[in-house]
Amino acid sequence: MRFIELNDDMKEVLVHRYENHKSATVRKRVQALILSSQYRTINEIIKATGMSRTTLYRFFKDWEETEFSEKINTLFAKKGRGAKPKLDSIKEELPDLTQRFNGRTSVIIRVIEENYGIKISRPTLKKYLKSTK
Repeated sequence: MRFIELNDDMKEVLVHRYENHKSATVRKRVQALILSSQYRTINEIIKATGMSRTTLYRFFKDWEETEFSEKINTLFAKKGRGAKPKLDSIKEELPDLTQRFNGRTSVIIRVIEENYGIKISRPTLKKYLKSTK
């Protein structure tokens, strides 16, 4: 069984993050660290946080391998996660396409696929059209 040892200063910072941070992921990770420092078992931490065992082990490993000054950064999601924007390269041309084809999304999707080689769904196109207004 492995437990995370936290000094008083770090506990204070973590409790503050737990109480005030808007991200549920950060709050769960902080909760896991605090519970581990209280010598709770992995199963108890999993029940309390709802994290998977694999996620918890990976997070603890990152926490332990990181230098003290950078430990707080392990609480946050890393950059580059999530879906990548598909239509940013032609975002300026979307209003022209919409006007030329009278907002018919099926025609616009076909034109984008043929001319630019970008496959998109109707909801993705609608999201981009809404953001360009």
